[in-house]
Amino acid sequence: MTEIVPKPDADAVGYNDPITRRLDPGQQLTVTFSPKQQVSEFLLPILAISKYRNSSYEMWLDGERQYGPAPIPPTDIDDLTATFVPAKSFSSSMRVVVRNLDDTSTRTYSVQPIGWEVAGNGA
Repeated sequence: MTEIVPKPDADAVGYNDPITRRLDPGQQLTVTFSPKQQVSEFLLPILAISKYRNSSYEMWLDGERQYGPAPIPPTDIDDLTATFVPAKSFSSSMRVVVRNLDDTSTRTYSVQPIGWEVAGNGA
């Protein structure tokens, strides 16, 4: 397993909020995650998404593309391996776009961001 860099402080607020949706052929799922606390930084070492052939995966942090579009997710939902070393960071929002590009199969996609909010930087 890849080591998480940087390591969270003891007072960091952990985040693990999976979302699951079914997508018909040609459908798109757009999910937006925002920090729960009043913080100025959210660190994201792991973004796990269900992996299927004929799919497209993208990640945007604070409005800037950081991953994809790619035919594979940063890591598969069954692996939960740290994929961003050092961890990616954002302050206001992360948007994940998943597309089912298959012509015939309805699929169930799970999106699971795992990271933490940096405590002590909020208002």
